[in-house]
Amino acid sequence: MRFHGRQSFPFTLHRFSAAHLAALPTLATNRLLGYAGSAMTTLFFAMFLFEFFDQNVATVLVWFLVSYIIRVPLHIIAAKFFSKTGLVPSMAFGTLAAVFYYASLYVLDTAVDFHPYLFLGLAIAGISLFNSFYWAPFHVDFTEFSSRNRLGFQLSLYYSAIRIIGVVSPIVGGFLIAEYGYGVTFLFGIFTLLLSFIPMVHLPETHVIYEFGFFESFAKLCSREYRPLTLSMMAHGAENVVGIIIWPIFLFTIFEGKYLEIGAFAGVLVVISLGLQMFVGRLIDKRRAENILSWGTKMYSLGWFFKALVGSVAGVFAASTFHSLGAIFMRAPMDAIYYEKAADCGHYVDEFTVIKETAITIGKIFMVIVLIGVTSWISLQSAFVVAAIVSLGMSIISRFHANRL
Repeated sequence: MRFHGRQSFPFTLHRFSAAHLAALPTLATNRLLGYAGSAMTTLFFAMFLFEFFDQNVATVLVWFLVSYIIRVPLHIIAAKFFSKTGLVPSMAFGTLAAVFYYASLYVLDTAVDFHPYLFLGLAIAGISLFNSFYWAPFHVDFTEFSSRNRLGFQLSLYYSAIRIIGVVSPIVGGFLIAEYGYGVTFLFGIFTLLLSFIPMVHLPETHVIYEFGFFESFAKLCSREYRPLTLSMMAHGAENVVGIIIWPIFLFTIFEGKYLEIGAFAGVLVVISLGLQMFVGRLIDKRRAENILSWGTKMYSLGWFFKALVGSVAGVFAASTFHSLGAIFMRAPMDAIYYEKAADCGHYVDEFTVIKETAITIGKIFMVIVLIGVTSWISLQSAFVVAAIVSLGMSIISRFHANRL
Protein backbone atom coordinates (compact mmCIF):
# COMPACT_ATOMS: atom_id res chain seq x y z
CA MET A 1 0.00 0.00 0.00
CA ARG A 2 1.34 3.42 -0.87
CA PHE A 3 0.00 6.92 -0.33
CA HIS A 4 1.03 9.07 -3.27
CA GLY A 5 1.66 12.78 -3.41
CA ARG A 6 -1.54 14.80 -3.64
CA GLN A 7 -3.73 11.75 -4.09
CA SER A 8 -6.56 11.55 -1.55
CA PHE A 9 -6.59 8.28 0.34
CA PRO A 10 -9.94 7.04 1.68
CA PHE A 11 -8.85 5.92 5.13
CA THR A 12 -12.20 4.41 5.94
CA LEU A 13 -12.41 1.97 3.01
CA HIS A 14 -9.55 -0.34 3.98
CA ARG A 15 -10.96 -0.96 7.45
CA PHE A 16 -13.37 -3.60 6.15
CA SER A 17 -10.65 -5.59 4.41
CA ALA A 18 -9.95 -9.02 5.95
CA ALA A 19 -6.25 -8.53 5.20
CA HIS A 20 -6.07 -5.90 7.95
CA LEU A 21 -7.88 -7.77 10.72
CA ALA A 22 -4.67 -8.91 12.44
CA ALA A 23 -2.64 -5.78 11.74
CA LEU A 24 -3.69 -3.81 14.84
CA PRO A 25 -3.09 -6.67 17.32
CA THR A 26 0.30 -7.26 15.71
CA LEU A 27 1.22 -3.60 16.03
CA ALA A 28 -0.04 -3.51 19.62
CA THR A 29 1.98 -6.64 20.47
CA ASN A 30 5.11 -5.00 19.12
CA ARG A 31 4.57 -1.96 21.35
CA LEU A 32 3.56 -3.97 24.40
CA LEU A 33 6.76 -6.03 24.23
CA GLY A 34 8.80 -2.84 24.03
CA TYR A 35 6.76 -1.34 26.84
CA ALA A 36 7.36 -4.35 29.09
CA GLY A 37 11.02 -3.41 29.25
CA SER A 38 10.59 0.35 29.41
CA ALA A 39 7.93 0.09 32.16
CA MET A 40 10.52 -1.55 34.36
CA THR A 41 12.94 1.36 33.91
CA THR A 42 10.94 4.50 33.04
CA LEU A 43 9.78 5.19 36.59
CA PHE A 44 13.33 4.70 37.90
CA PHE A 45 15.36 6.32 35.12
CA ALA A 46 15.13 9.87 36.48
CA MET A 47 16.16 8.42 39.86
CA PHE A 48 19.14 6.75 38.19
CA LEU A 49 20.29 10.09 36.76
CA PHE A 50 19.46 11.84 40.05
CA GLU A 51 21.86 9.52 41.87
CA PHE A 52 24.41 9.57 39.04
CA PHE A 53 24.56 13.38 39.20
CA ASP A 54 24.84 13.43 43.02
CA GLN A 55 21.16 14.35 43.50
CA ASN A 56 21.37 17.53 41.44
CA VAL A 57 17.95 18.07 39.85
CA ALA A 58 19.15 20.84 37.52
CA THR A 59 21.80 18.57 35.96
CA VAL A 60 19.22 15.83 35.39
CA LEU A 61 17.01 18.39 33.63
CA VAL A 62 19.91 19.55 31.46
CA TRP A 63 20.48 15.95 30.30
CA PHE A 64 16.86 15.73 29.19
CA LEU A 65 17.02 19.22 27.63
CA VAL A 66 19.90 18.20 25.35
CA SER A 67 17.99 15.05 24.37
CA TYR A 68 14.86 17.02 23.47
CA ILE A 69 16.71 19.68 21.47
CA ILE A 70 18.38 17.00 19.34
CA ARG A 71 15.01 15.40 18.58
CA VAL A 72 13.46 18.48 16.96
CA PRO A 73 15.33 18.31 13.62
CA LEU A 74 15.44 14.50 13.83
CA HIS A 75 11.64 14.29 13.56
CA ILE A 76 11.79 15.83 10.08
CA ILE A 77 14.86 13.82 9.05
CA ALA A 78 13.10 10.63 10.18
CA ALA A 79 10.02 11.58 8.11
CA LYS A 80 12.18 11.86 5.00
CA PHE A 81 13.73 8.50 5.92
CA PHE A 82 10.47 6.58 6.25
CA SER A 83 9.16 8.23 3.07
CA LYS A 84 11.88 6.30 1.22
CA THR A 85 12.09 3.10 3.24
CA GLY A 86 8.55 2.58 4.56
CA LEU A 87 7.21 2.67 8.11
CA VAL A 88 8.37 -0.73 9.35
CA PRO A 89 12.08 -0.18 8.50
CA SER A 90 11.92 3.15 10.33
CA MET A 91 10.38 1.47 13.39
CA ALA A 92 13.06 -1.22 13.21
CA PHE A 93 15.83 1.39 13.11
CA GLY A 94 14.27 3.21 16.04
CA THR A 95 14.06 -0.01 18.01
CA LEU A 96 17.74 -0.74 17.38
CA ALA A 97 18.53 2.77 18.63
CA ALA A 98 16.57 1.98 21.81
CA VAL A 99 18.68 -1.18 22.27
CA PHE A 100 21.77 1.02 21.91
CA TYR A 101 20.30 3.38 24.53
CA TYR A 102 19.84 0.60 27.09
CA ALA A 103 23.30 -0.80 26.31
CA SER A 104 24.82 2.64 27.02
CA LEU A 105 22.95 2.85 30.32
CA TYR A 106 24.15 -0.63 31.24
CA VAL A 107 27.76 0.47 30.77
CA LEU A 108 27.08 3.60 32.83
CA ASP A 109 25.76 1.50 35.70
CA THR A 110 28.27 -1.33 35.64
CA ALA A 111 31.42 0.62 34.67
CA VAL A 112 30.87 4.00 36.31
CA ASP A 113 34.38 5.31 35.68
CA PHE A 114 34.60 4.18 32.05
CA HIS A 115 34.14 7.41 30.06
CA PRO A 116 30.82 8.26 31.78
CA TYR A 117 30.10 11.43 29.80
CA LEU A 118 30.73 9.63 26.51
CA PHE A 119 28.10 7.03 27.40
CA LEU A 120 25.72 9.70 28.68
CA GLY A 121 26.00 11.24 25.23
CA LEU A 122 25.52 7.87 23.52
CA ALA A 123 22.40 7.30 25.63
CA ILE A 124 21.06 10.67 24.47
CA ALA A 125 21.71 9.70 20.86
CA GLY A 126 19.98 6.35 21.29
CA ILE A 127 16.80 7.65 22.94
CA SER A 128 16.59 10.60 20.53
CA LEU A 129 16.80 8.33 17.48
CA PHE A 130 14.24 5.96 18.96
CA ASN A 131 11.69 8.70 19.62
CA SER A 132 12.18 10.26 16.19
CA PHE A 133 12.21 7.13 14.03
CA TYR A 134 9.77 4.89 15.92
CA TRP A 135 6.83 6.90 17.21
CA ALA A 136 5.62 8.71 14.08
CA PRO A 137 5.45 5.46 12.02
CA PHE A 138 3.75 3.71 14.94
CA HIS A 139 1.03 6.36 15.14
CA VAL A 140 0.53 6.40 11.35
CA ASP A 141 0.09 2.63 11.35
CA PHE A 142 -2.21 2.76 14.38
CA THR A 143 -4.38 5.27 12.51
CA GLU A 144 -4.32 3.03 9.44
CA PHE A 145 -5.17 -0.21 11.25
CA SER A 146 -7.75 0.97 13.80
CA SER A 147 -11.50 0.97 13.27
CA ARG A 148 -12.99 4.41 13.64
CA ASN A 149 -16.38 3.38 15.00
CA ARG A 150 -14.72 1.20 17.67
CA LEU A 151 -11.71 3.41 18.36
CA GLY A 152 -12.53 4.03 22.02
CA PHE A 153 -12.90 0.31 22.68
CA GLN A 154 -9.68 -0.54 20.82
CA LEU A 155 -7.73 2.13 22.65
CA SER A 156 -9.08 0.90 25.97
CA LEU A 157 -8.00 -2.67 25.20
CA TYR A 158 -4.56 -1.38 24.32
CA TYR A 159 -4.26 0.80 27.43
CA SER A 160 -5.68 -1.94 29.64
CA ALA A 161 -2.91 -4.25 28.42
CA ILE A 162 -0.39 -1.51 29.13
CA ARG A 163 -1.80 -1.06 32.61
CA ILE A 164 -1.65 -4.79 33.32
CA ILE A 165 2.03 -4.71 32.42
CA GLY A 166 2.29 -1.55 34.50
CA VAL A 167 1.10 -3.43 37.59
CA VAL A 168 3.93 -5.95 37.57
CA SER A 169 6.85 -4.11 35.91
CA PRO A 170 7.48 -1.38 38.52
CA ILE A 171 7.37 -3.93 41.35
CA VAL A 172 9.76 -6.29 39.57
CA GLY A 173 11.94 -3.36 38.54
CA GLY A 174 12.08 -2.02 42.09
CA PHE A 175 13.02 -5.44 43.44
CA LEU A 176 15.74 -6.01 40.85
CA ILE A 177 17.25 -2.55 41.37
CA ALA A 178 17.23 -2.98 45.15
CA GLU A 179 18.85 -6.42 44.94
CA TYR A 180 21.13 -6.22 41.89
CA GLY A 181 21.28 -2.61 40.69
CA TYR A 182 19.94 -0.88 37.60
CA GLY A 183 22.01 -2.94 35.17
CA VAL A 184 19.67 -5.96 35.28
CA THR A 185 16.66 -3.84 34.32
CA PHE A 186 18.58 -2.32 31.40
CA LEU A 187 19.42 -5.82 30.17
CA PHE A 188 15.75 -6.78 30.43
CA GLY A 189 14.90 -3.71 28.34
CA ILE A 190 17.28 -4.93 25.63
CA PHE A 191 15.75 -8.43 25.74
CA THR A 192 12.13 -7.24 25.34
CA LEU A 193 13.07 -4.83 22.55
CA LEU A 194 14.71 -7.67 20.63
CA LEU A 195 11.55 -9.75 21.15
CA SER A 196 9.46 -6.89 19.74
CA PHE A 197 11.05 -7.47 16.32
CA ILE A 198 9.05 -10.73 16.00
CA PRO A 199 5.63 -9.10 15.54
CA MET A 200 7.20 -6.19 13.68
CA VAL A 201 8.28 -8.38 10.76
CA HIS A 202 4.65 -9.49 10.33
CA LEU A 203 3.27 -5.96 9.98
CA PRO A 204 1.81 -5.02 6.57
CA GLU A 205 4.09 -2.79 4.52
CA THR A 206 2.84 0.80 4.56
CA HIS A 207 4.52 3.58 2.57
CA VAL A 208 3.84 7.27 2.88
CA ILE A 209 5.33 10.31 1.19
CA TYR A 210 6.17 13.16 3.54
CA GLU A 211 5.53 16.22 1.40
CA PHE A 212 6.70 19.07 3.63
CA GLY A 213 10.26 20.35 3.29
CA PHE A 214 12.52 20.76 6.32
CA PHE A 215 11.87 24.46 6.94
CA GLU A 216 8.32 24.19 5.62
CA SER A 217 7.60 21.72 8.43
CA PHE A 218 8.42 24.32 11.05
CA ALA A 219 6.41 26.94 9.16
CA LYS A 220 3.41 24.57 9.21
CA LEU A 221 3.99 23.99 12.92
CA CYS A 222 3.37 27.69 13.51
CA SER A 223 0.64 28.10 10.87
CA ARG A 224 -2.96 28.94 11.65
CA GLU A 225 -4.38 25.63 10.41
CA TYR A 226 -2.06 23.55 12.61
CA ARG A 227 -2.16 25.87 15.63
CA PRO A 228 -4.71 23.89 17.70
CA LEU A 229 -2.70 20.69 17.17
CA THR A 230 0.59 22.45 17.96
CA LEU A 231 -0.63 24.12 21.15
CA SER A 232 -2.37 21.03 22.52
CA MET A 233 0.62 18.79 21.82
CA MET A 234 3.06 21.31 23.30
CA ALA A 235 0.93 21.26 26.45
CA HIS A 236 0.94 17.47 26.37
CA GLY A 237 4.72 17.35 26.04
CA ALA A 238 5.25 19.97 28.74
CA GLU A 239 3.04 18.15 31.24
CA ASN A 240 4.65 14.82 30.39
CA VAL A 241 8.09 16.13 31.37
CA VAL A 242 6.96 16.67 34.95
CA GLY A 243 5.58 13.14 35.08
CA ILE A 244 8.72 11.39 33.83
CA ILE A 245 11.38 13.55 35.51
CA ILE A 246 10.16 15.46 38.56
CA TRP A 247 7.54 13.01 39.87
CA PRO A 248 9.97 10.03 40.11
CA ILE A 249 12.57 12.20 41.86
CA PHE A 250 9.88 13.40 44.26
CA LEU A 251 8.91 9.78 45.01
CA PHE A 252 12.60 8.98 45.55
CA THR A 253 12.76 11.65 48.27
CA ILE A 254 9.41 10.71 49.86
CA PHE A 255 10.24 6.99 50.02
CA GLU A 256 13.88 7.72 50.93
CA GLY A 257 15.28 5.74 48.01
CA LYS A 258 13.45 2.48 48.78
CA TYR A 259 13.01 1.15 45.25
CA LEU A 260 10.77 -1.82 46.04
CA GLU A 261 8.33 0.37 47.96
CA ILE A 262 8.29 2.88 45.08
CA GLY A 263 7.57 0.10 42.58
CA ALA A 264 4.83 -1.39 44.75
CA PHE A 265 3.29 2.06 45.14
CA ALA A 266 3.18 2.52 41.37
CA GLY A 267 1.73 -0.97 40.84
CA VAL A 268 -1.10 -0.46 43.35
CA LEU A 269 -2.10 2.79 41.63
CA VAL A 270 -2.41 0.95 38.33
CA VAL A 271 -4.64 -1.74 39.91
CA ILE A 272 -6.98 0.92 41.26
CA SER A 273 -7.39 2.61 37.88
CA LEU A 274 -7.49 -0.54 35.72
CA GLY A 275 -11.20 -1.18 36.16
CA LEU A 276 -12.18 2.21 34.79
CA GLN A 277 -10.23 1.88 31.54
CA MET A 278 -12.74 -0.25 29.60
CA PHE A 279 -15.67 1.79 30.92
CA VAL A 280 -14.15 5.00 29.59
CA GLY A 281 -13.43 3.41 26.20
CA ARG A 282 -17.04 2.36 25.72
CA LEU A 283 -18.19 5.77 26.95
CA ILE A 284 -16.08 7.41 24.22
CA ASP A 285 -17.72 5.25 21.53
CA LYS A 286 -21.18 6.31 22.75
CA ARG A 287 -20.59 9.98 23.60
CA ARG A 288 -18.58 12.87 22.21
CA ALA A 289 -14.92 12.41 23.11
CA GLU A 290 -14.49 16.21 23.15
CA ASN A 291 -16.88 16.53 26.11
CA ILE A 292 -15.15 13.77 28.07
CA LEU A 293 -11.77 15.33 27.32
CA SER A 294 -12.92 18.76 28.49
CA TRP A 295 -13.73 17.71 32.04
CA GLY A 296 -11.11 14.97 32.03
CA THR A 297 -8.32 17.54 31.61
CA LYS A 298 -9.81 19.60 34.45
CA MET A 299 -9.81 16.56 36.72
CA TYR A 300 -6.28 15.70 35.66
CA SER A 301 -5.09 19.26 36.27
CA LEU A 302 -6.63 19.21 39.73
CA GLY A 303 -4.67 16.04 40.44
CA TRP A 304 -1.41 17.90 39.82
CA PHE A 305 -2.50 20.60 42.27
CA PHE A 306 -3.23 17.97 44.91
CA LYS A 307 0.23 16.47 44.39
CA ALA A 308 1.78 19.89 44.99
CA LEU A 309 0.14 20.06 48.43
CA VAL A 310 1.18 16.71 49.91
CA GLY A 311 4.36 15.75 51.68
CA SER A 312 3.69 12.34 53.25
CA VAL A 313 3.33 8.83 51.86
CA ALA A 314 -0.39 8.73 52.71
CA GLY A 315 -0.98 12.13 51.10
CA VAL A 316 0.97 11.14 48.01
CA PHE A 317 -1.07 7.95 47.68
CA ALA A 318 -4.40 9.81 47.94
CA ALA A 319 -3.37 12.51 45.47
CA SER A 320 -1.89 9.97 43.05
CA THR A 321 -5.04 7.84 43.10
CA PHE A 322 -7.17 10.84 42.15
CA HIS A 323 -4.63 11.89 39.52
CA SER A 324 -4.49 8.44 37.93
CA LEU A 325 -8.28 8.41 37.59
CA GLY A 326 -8.12 11.83 35.97
CA ALA A 327 -5.44 10.51 33.60
CA ILE A 328 -7.83 7.84 32.29
CA PHE A 329 -10.60 10.33 31.61
CA MET A 330 -8.10 12.63 29.92
CA ARG A 331 -5.79 10.31 27.99
CA ALA A 332 -8.31 7.96 26.35
CA PRO A 333 -10.51 10.67 24.76
CA MET A 334 -7.46 12.76 23.80
CA ASP A 335 -5.94 9.83 21.92
CA ALA A 336 -9.29 8.96 20.35
CA ILE A 337 -9.63 12.53 19.08
CA TYR A 338 -6.02 12.48 17.86
CA TYR A 339 -6.47 9.30 15.79
CA GLU A 340 -9.81 10.54 14.42
CA LYS A 341 -8.21 13.83 13.33
CA ALA A 342 -5.25 11.94 11.86
CA ALA A 343 -7.58 9.70 9.84
CA ASP A 344 -9.47 12.79 8.61
CA CYS A 345 -6.19 14.09 7.17
CA GLY A 346 -6.19 11.31 4.55
CA HIS A 347 -2.83 11.23 2.74
CA TYR A 348 -1.60 14.01 5.05
CA VAL A 349 -1.64 11.63 8.03
CA ASP A 350 2.17 11.42 8.16
CA GLU A 351 2.56 15.22 8.01
CA PHE A 352 -0.04 15.55 10.78
CA THR A 353 1.78 12.95 12.89
CA VAL A 354 5.25 14.47 12.43
CA ILE A 355 3.93 17.94 13.32
CA LYS A 356 2.36 16.42 16.42
CA GLU A 357 5.58 14.68 17.52
CA THR A 358 7.64 17.82 16.89
CA ALA A 359 5.20 19.96 18.89
CA ILE A 360 5.37 17.53 21.81
CA THR A 361 9.16 17.78 21.81
CA ILE A 362 9.14 21.59 21.66
CA GLY A 363 6.71 21.64 24.58
CA LYS A 364 9.14 19.47 26.53
CA ILE A 365 12.01 21.85 25.77
CA PHE A 366 10.12 24.88 27.06
CA MET A 367 8.99 23.02 30.17
CA VAL A 368 12.47 21.76 31.05
CA ILE A 369 13.80 25.34 30.85
CA VAL A 370 11.01 26.48 33.17
CA LEU A 371 11.62 23.58 35.55
CA ILE A 372 15.32 24.35 35.86
CA GLY A 373 14.27 27.73 37.24
CA VAL A 374 11.36 26.75 39.49
CA THR A 375 13.05 23.71 41.05
CA SER A 376 16.25 25.67 41.70
CA TRP A 377 14.63 28.80 43.12
CA ILE A 378 11.35 27.59 44.63
CA SER A 379 10.82 23.86 45.30
CA LEU A 380 10.49 20.49 43.62
CA GLN A 381 6.72 20.46 44.17
CA SER A 382 6.28 23.82 42.45
CA ALA A 383 6.74 21.90 39.21
CA PHE A 384 3.39 20.20 39.85
CA VAL A 385 1.62 23.56 39.88
CA VAL A 386 3.16 24.40 36.51
CA ALA A 387 2.05 20.98 35.16
CA ALA A 388 -1.49 21.61 36.45
CA ILE A 389 -1.71 24.85 34.48
CA VAL A 390 -0.27 23.63 31.18
CA SER A 391 -2.24 20.34 31.19
CA LEU A 392 -5.45 22.32 30.66
CA GLY A 393 -4.16 23.18 27.18
CA MET A 394 -4.35 19.58 25.96
CA SER A 395 -8.06 19.89 25.16
CA ILE A 396 -7.26 22.43 22.40
CA ILE A 397 -6.77 19.54 19.96
CA SER A 398 -10.56 19.27 19.59
CA ARG A 399 -10.47 22.59 17.67
CA PHE A 400 -8.29 21.16 14.90
CA HIS A 401 -10.12 20.65 11.60
CA ALA A 402 -8.45 18.46 8.99
CA ASN A 403 -10.62 19.80 6.16
CA ARG A 404 -8.73 23.08 6.32
CA LEU A 405 -5.46 21.44 5.20
